[in-house]
Amino acid sequence: MENWSVDEVCNWLRQRNLGELVPKFREEEVSGAALLALNDRMVQQLVKKIGHQAVLMDLISKYQQQKSGLGSLMYCCETASPRFPEVISGATDRQMLNSSGAVEQKKHLCSTENEEGLIDHRVLKQKKNLKSLFARYKTLQWTSSYALPDFPYDVKCILAEKKCPDHSMRIRIIEFLQADMTKYLEGSLYPNSQQYNIVVNALLQAYPFLDEDGNGFLLWKRALKDRFKYVRRPIEDDEQVLRNKCKFGHRRGQTRKSSFAENKPDEVQVQVEEEPIHLEGRAMDVHIKWLKQEYMKTQRNWKEVDNRMNVTIEIRRKMISDKAPLKDVLRLFPFLRCPYQLFREFQLLTHMDIYKKTVEILEIYSENILSLYVVRNNPINVMLQENLKRHTEEDILKYMKTTAACLLLPDVFGDDSSLFAAVNEEVKVVTPVLEVKNPFNVNSCEFALYVEREEIAQLDDCTMALAALVAAFHVFDIPCPKRIHRTLNFLESLVFEVRSP
Repeated sequence: MENWSVDEVCNWLRQRNLGELVPKFREEEVSGAALLALNDRMVQQLVKKIGHQAVLMDLISKYQQQKSGLGSLMYCCETASPRFPEVISGATDRQMLNSSGAVEQKKHLCSTENEEGLIDHRVLKQKKNLKSLFARYKTLQWTSSYALPDFPYDVKCILAEKKCPDHSMRIRIIEFLQADMTKYLEGSLYPNSQQYNIVVNALLQAYPFLDEDGNGFLLWKRALKDRFKYVRRPIEDDEQVLRNKCKFGHRRGQTRKSSFAENKPDEVQVQVEEEPIHLEGRAMDVHIKWLKQEYMKTQRNWKEVDNRMNVTIEIRRKMISDKAPLKDVLRLFPFLRCPYQLFREFQLLTHMDIYKKTVEILEIYSENILSLYVVRNNPINVMLQENLKRHTEEDILKYMKTTAACLLLPDVFGDDSSLFAAVNEEVKVVTPVLEVKNPFNVNSCEFALYVEREEIAQLDDCTMALAALVAAFHVFDIPCPKRIHRTLNFLESLVFEVRSP
């Protein structure tokens, strides 16, 4: 490889399914010697996708460690089975197949055939046992060589101060761990349980304070699994996905399609054509146009809305991550104004049912919030006590207490309540905020979510309003203001179950 030309490097990239990198490598004139001299920073400048970065660095390190790694593996094979040294091709490098060992292996297998031309099953069993041995050895080798990645500077600072990271920092740590695992797994996105355990144990051993109350291991492992699931979702045509589908027969999908195709084959064909996995150009424009037209109707096909919102999620998330104006995002995807679709988008991003979690939070904490001394003389609490005297119905009393507990949350944590909800006032802030009118009047109360001083959605009650507020920060990728940080951090810690608040 040290003597390769630029063209040979480009051919090597194409053979490793990294053909997208060829134009950039050719432009930068990366020869074989330059390829072996690349460091992490150079790779990040050359390659945009994290997955490609991980695979490329792993291939380079594999080549550099090939001699030492191959020698140790051969020693393990010789000690494992001195009687059958030839039957080891499944665990060694492909280059060994071109050596004299391949000829000896062929002779050995031929010698095991009996007079009728059948291979002795004892030899096949021995070969199978050796393959499982090499698989276990490979896992152990991965385990012994694993080390935590070099985290970015801001993450290092938080970890050095031994502070429990907030939700956004946890996501960054999980993203780097996932990219690092992908490198060790040679680009695969399907680690096994043992490999998850290895990485999480390494993290908690290096930073014991992350193991909160002894429950940190399960939380970090689940977060890491969810990250791999999220990365795997848009790659239905990935080679590993197709292999797994073939391996397990894709039984459920085939059963449904075959039984349904017998009755309505034409409709099945139309459905497949209407829902391609990767959409570009006109196909994407068709979906966006349909969503805009459907939003104007009074009777909407919600099932089809869900399908089309799923198909267009990539372009929508790219617009939001590129900081496109919110008006443009809502103009193309007006269904994000609907609370149901807002909650559904949040669930696609985090795998959490935000509305269900919010109901549980208010049911558990509302009585405790109202009994705190800090809110005793608050105008909202005074208004609540006056309205409680006018009603005796249990449902109405519970509704009013829940509403008051929701509106008093910023005062409990000493935050700025004007950044949380404008009660009987005009909205004056650009960050997500609630507008609440007549909060304790069952017949005339109104809740609305505002972003950038524009009304996004009308909401039924305080529970839906609180869920929409938390979801808006995540769905629209809006930084949390410092003066409301403690309140939202409390809610997120309960929603994501990251620690006991």
